[in-house]
Amino acid sequence: MNELLTGVRRRLRLTWALATVQQIGPVLAAVALAFVVLGRMRPWGWPEPAAAALGFAVLAAVTLRALTLPIPLSVAARAADRGLQTLDTFATALELRDQPPFGARVAARADTLAAGRRPADVVPWPFRRRRMATVAVLLVAATVLAMGANVQDRIRREREAQLRLLDAEAAALRQAASELRPDGATASRAGVAQRLEELARRLSSAGELGAGVEAARAAADDLARRLAPDLLAQKAAVRGLERSLASARVSGTTGDAATQLQALAGELAGLDAATRSALVARLSALAGAQAVGNPDASEALGAAAEALAAGDLPTAAEALTDAAAAHRAGTASVADQEAAAAGMAAASASSDRLAAAQQGSTSQGQERPARGQPGREPGDAQGRGQAQGEGQGRGQGRGQGQGQGQGQGRGQGQGQGRGQGQGSGSPSGVVGGTNAPTGAGRGGAAAPAGGTGRNPSVGLQTATVYNPVGSSPGDSLTVGGAPNEGPTTQTATGAAPTRPSAAQVPLADVVPRYQAEATRALDRGAIPPAQRGLVSAYFAGLSEQA
Repeated sequence: MNELLTGVRRRLRLTWALATVQQIGPVLAAVALAFVVLGRMRPWGWPEPAAAALGFAVLAAVTLRALTLPIPLSVAARAADRGLQTLDTFATALELRDQPPFGARVAARADTLAAGRRPADVVPWPFRRRRMATVAVLLVAATVLAMGANVQDRIRREREAQLRLLDAEAAALRQAASELRPDGATASRAGVAQRLEELARRLSSAGELGAGVEAARAAADDLARRLAPDLLAQKAAVRGLERSLASARVSGTTGDAATQLQALAGELAGLDAATRSALVARLSALAGAQAVGNPDASEALGAAAEALAAGDLPTAAEALTDAAAAHRAGTASVADQEAAAAGMAAASASSDRLAAAQQGSTSQGQERPARGQPGREPGDAQGRGQAQGEGQGRGQGRGQGQGQGQGQGRGQGQGQGRGQGQGSGSPSGVVGGTNAPTGAGRGGAAAPAGGTGRNPSVGLQTATVYNPVGSSPGDSLTVGGAPNEGPTTQTATGAAPTRPSAAQVPLADVVPRYQAEATRALDRGAIPPAQRGLVSAYFAGLSEQA
């Protein structure tokens, strides 16, 4: 009897578990199906795993509860009496087993009735067909939907790729910030590094490329405002003075320019008349070279030259000390602005890469219209702003004398420009411009002085420039020869696009970045010294207009 009742107790636990699962099964299957459907309607990655996790969690909870469900032997005895229809034999045997001799007789009778009986004979498995059929249908539907192709999967993958890209850009910005924060960094450099670290945190938490692009552009604009319009002139002045005094010292002390000027202030009394005279000419030349980039140093050097020429050595020494201090201040200012330019370049590069990735993800699966204005063929010259100056170009040529040049582009637009100039070399030249036709002409460097085009210096705030991110090779253009030189025709293949495209950005937005790149070019010595003043003035003028 005891063995049977123990088996019945285990059977009751299993029966309870099966009955509970069948009771809540339809609801659980419906919730799982709802999660799967939600995963096909929204680009979320959690609904399908949540449906599977919910099912396993409920089954685990039911199993654990069944194993720990308290079922006394008295309950198993009553269940055995009901299942075997033995009235109360098993229950009575448990109650009277300690009361001989009557209890022994009842227990013997119960053992006789339990002989050859199994727990399955006592407690059959519960099975509700309708509920189980409902569960089966819902689970099959959920499985089919989960295993089938889901358009949201592509969106999820793109979003995951975007998040990885944002994390990668954030890591690059943190690396750039660490490079800008060396030991003993100034407060300005530390501020630039802090701004990049803040941008890195925003990119990590952006969640989408659009927000990352906006954050990177805002950071680049913020850092660009820390650059002085005459940064190139300042840098040219600081580097020029350093190189000048490095190649020809003005004192017996070696070191940077500020150290030599400071040492020279104490050496004036020991100089002879000829050396003083030569030093006056040298200081005057240095003052002229510093006039644009470092006016304070220029003024101090000029005052030192005047005082030295007049024989006023104390005043000259004081002016040289002031010149050394002004040069140190200029050097520190240039270093701080270079750090800001480097930070701006890092933020701009992140913005460009994120914008390119955003444009690429947006264009997938979409048909792009032909470049140019809607409703016009790419080669329609009339639709490219004829008589609106789109064909306006700048003539640049080499040759002696004066000349005029005209060019007319095919498939892009029409425009004319006339200019005069002088130069040396072969008497040929070209006219052209961004999104403008190219043509051959004669003469020197010439700016448009007439025709139907517009002056490129007008409307800087609304002007646009091609963004090289995602550029493709340009088209081959056939242009006519120069006037009065016969029907010369040549074909040129440009690397820049010859048609307006969506990759145009406001010119005012990229002036700081181009200015920073020109600054690095000046620093590397890639621009000849004779051209550095021209480059500095060019970007200074652009910055003032922007």
